[in-house]
Amino acid sequence: MATTSITKNRVAPKKRSEGLAIAFRALVAAKTPLGAGAFYALFIALIVGLIYPTLSSINFNSYLTSNAVAGLVGAKLQSANSFAALMSLELYGSFYGLLFGGIIAYIAGSALPVTIENGTIDLALSRPISRTRYYLELWLSANLGGLIMAVLSAFAVWLSTLFVSNANIDWGWLVITQLIEFAFLFMATGIGMLFGSFMSASRAAGGAAVGIIGLAYLMNTTGNLADKLSWMLKIEPFYYTQGVQALAEHSITGWYPWVLVAAGLVCGIVGLVVFQQRDLPTT
Repeated sequence: MATTSITKNRVAPKKRSEGLAIAFRALVAAKTPLGAGAFYALFIALIVGLIYPTLSSINFNSYLTSNAVAGLVGAKLQSANSFAALMSLELYGSFYGLLFGGIIAYIAGSALPVTIENGTIDLALSRPISRTRYYLELWLSANLGGLIMAVLSAFAVWLSTLFVSNANIDWGWLVITQLIEFAFLFMATGIGMLFGSFMSASRAAGGAAVGIIGLAYLMNTTGNLADKLSWMLKIEPFYYTQGVQALAEHSITGWYPWVLVAAGLVCGIVGLVVFQQRDLPTT
């Protein structure tokens, strides 16, 4: 008796979506420094919110509006008695770029070299993934980290207002402040990607990017000390970061943030060109 076999058509398994997989994996790998940055943003904002009711009865104008403080925080205010002014000085002054910009610069600077150190770049580029896509996804990952930092900073400010009656924070200007600070973080990612494009050691590349941020802060502080040194201000990024003025005085120079964006784009694009031309070390 003859038997017949019937073959069933097997359904091909669905391929997993790999869109921006490199970017999201790099973002997950940077969770520790991002978590540290989020902690410091919450800590600073909450401290300001907790101590402001006590400090509101003290006149800090003679101190917080001095040239010495202006050199440290990167801005000089006409009045520093309001909650918005104190928050802007403590959170959105030069320390924002120095601390959070340094974190993002380190993340961007080490993103590419760390894949060379652990050999994952060889596996990625052996697939149909171009160097351009690989670089751009890592750059996007660093910028997503900066965006997360900006959102968490705004949340920290809102949280601090719960401890203050009549905080009088203009939320529209807070958004503008965060956009200005994000422009600085975008520039920091470009600097980091530039160093990572030609360096193979992750700590060295991240440290070099942080060093540029630190050098810019030193130039900002030194340039405020004397008129003969004021030329330093216009060639460093803190001069163009007016987050303090935006939140405290509701005034900015509109084209200043675009200087930061342009600097970040130039650094990032130059880094892309360098990465495309370099010989990657074998592991």
